[in-house]
Amino acid sequence: MNADLLKAERELARGNPDEARVYAWNALATSRPEELPRLLKVAEELDDELLVREIEGRGVVADELPKAARSFQLKGLIFPIAIMVLLLFLALNTLTSEPGSPDLKKKDTSLLVEPRLPILAENSGVWLVRLGHSERVPIRKLAQDVNLRYRIPVGVLPEIAVLPTYVAANSHNELDADALLSMLSRWYVARNDATVIGITDYPMSSDALRLRRPFMLRDRVHYGVVSTADLGAFLPDRLRGHTRYERTRKLVARGIGFLHLHRPESSDPHSLLRSQMSGTGDIDALDERL
Repeated sequence: MNADLLKAERELARGNPDEARVYAWNALATSRPEELPRLLKVAEELDDELLVREIEGRGVVADELPKAARSFQLKGLIFPIAIMVLLLFLALNTLTSEPGSPDLKKKDTSLLVEPRLPILAENSGVWLVRLGHSERVPIRKLAQDVNLRYRIPVGVLPEIAVLPTYVAANSHNELDADALLSMLSRWYVARNDATVIGITDYPMSSDALRLRRPFMLRDRVHYGVVSTADLGAFLPDRLRGHTRYERTRKLVARGIGFLHLHRPESSDPHSLLRSQMSGTGDIDALDERL
């Protein structure tokens, strides 16, 4: 450490500004660059403007700039940091979000010759069936999960991987939900308290009910269809524990409540049997109880 600088600080502390000024000027000629901030502080306390200008003319390292300059630099960093945080969030959201609905391609539909007689007839239980090639929600796992959760027999029917073209006659790349319900009733007969619920990853619409992209559609007796197209969870949803699988499970349970257990609609916004839902947030708020 520069001896004259130390003496200047000592005399200043003792209340001898004249002696401190002499040592400070002597230190100006011999101080190293890293000692200039301390010398500048002495000059400011002596209120020696000429000495202050001399020191500032020799330069001071950025970390030791006056508070106003440091404050200006920090404010200048706020915007770039905010942009970096936003880009990082968008990247994480893209990487961790579940995909949207798949495109409905020619391989997914054909001029399918439907069976003259139903493939199966069921008299009891709940039955899930996959509609289309895509399977973003594992149907068998879902059936076992719902079975254990509600103590209701749930099985899986053979999927209809290739759909007849008449259920895809929609200009918005959506399936006709009314046609899907009709198709299910022709392929699988449900009698007594049997319930059949189709699950598809493609978006749906219903001309009869004037609905675009409903999460679920059902008839009044045995059949329902759930679309997972808009059930994918984004990063904020996933941080709260919500997923496409969970949302699909809730909708299947909702169908069971109405079709299999014949429960009435509820005014409780947290009930699986609530009357209407306008978004995935409403699904997330549902309690999984029947």
